[in-house]
Amino acid sequence: RFIYLAIRRPNKPPTVGTQVYNAIARTGTGAAANVTGVGFAPDLVAIRGVDGWSGCVWFDRLRGSLRRINSYATDAEATTTDTVLSFDMGGMTLGIDTGLANTAAGANTKDHPLINWFFRRAPGVFDEVCYTGTGSARPVAHNLAAVPELMIVKSRNSAYDWPVYCASLGNTGELALNSTSQNQPSGVYWNSTTPTSSTFTVGTANTVNGSTVTYVAYLFATLPGVSKVGSYTGNGSSKTINCGFTTGARFILIKRTDSTGDWYLWDSVRGLVAANDPHLSLNTTAIEVTADDSVDPDNSGFIVNQNTATNINVNAATYIYLAIA
Repeated sequence: RFIYLAIRRPNKPPTVGTQVYNAIARTGTGAAANVTGVGFAPDLVAIRGVDGWSGCVWFDRLRGSLRRINSYATDAEATTTDTVLSFDMGGMTLGIDTGLANTAAGANTKDHPLINWFFRRAPGVFDEVCYTGTGSARPVAHNLAAVPELMIVKSRNSAYDWPVYCASLGNTGELALNSTSQNQPSGVYWNSTTPTSSTFTVGTANTVNGSTVTYVAYLFATLPGVSKVGSYTGNGSSKTINCGFTTGARFILIKRTDSTGDWYLWDSVRGLVAANDPHLSLNTTAIEVTADDSVDPDNSGFIVNQNTATNINVNAATYIYLAIA
């Protein structure tokens, strides 16, 4: 005989970006620490070393806080016992991080500056799914309550790429989060099938659906005034990207799709101003770049400027982006 207590997850659609996303900059202590002030109970945190000491490591509640994956590599999921110890109501608890000392995957390395990007699962904006591959094309259920427009998948127990789906590239589009590679269309990843508001389809490729391979998928969609998944064509100078926001974007992720290019990321905590703005890349361990003005703020979203440091507005080039207000 058993007794149990079950409490439903909050399921009200967010109305502002601060209910689903926040960023906190801090310096690693190499000692147990509580990171607070997120403003919600996070489900995912991506942690990146600003000084190049650490690439981007991802921890999430569904897989368990002790398990990390690295978006700059193909490595399988690894378990750490003293890095992210738990996800809390308003942040997370960190350990002393000895297992990651002197590596490119530190999350609390002493005296090194870090940026933490926090996300909460919420209808219409962000969802996470864990599943086991079968080797045969099939649908996978999700709870995004919207059609996914950006999907990021990673094998957990095998060393494969990070396949990325974006609606603007169609259901044959293929990118990789750990790579600078351009869109390479085929029907292998997504079985040439467009996601729905309840499922997304994976093909037979080992990167998304190998037999007995375990996976995690991060799904994003556009929710008016809160988040925007979109695309644009560069004009070679400056261009306003209207996301339908009223107070501008606090998080901007951009990837060129017709040619090679990094997964560049800007956020308002490190600086989104009408001057030089620091940017990092999710697919590298490179140090933060602070000497170019590739993006500017705009109340409707953001402005992209053509700058050779990032090439995010090359004339006639195509790009995808994820922005959160």
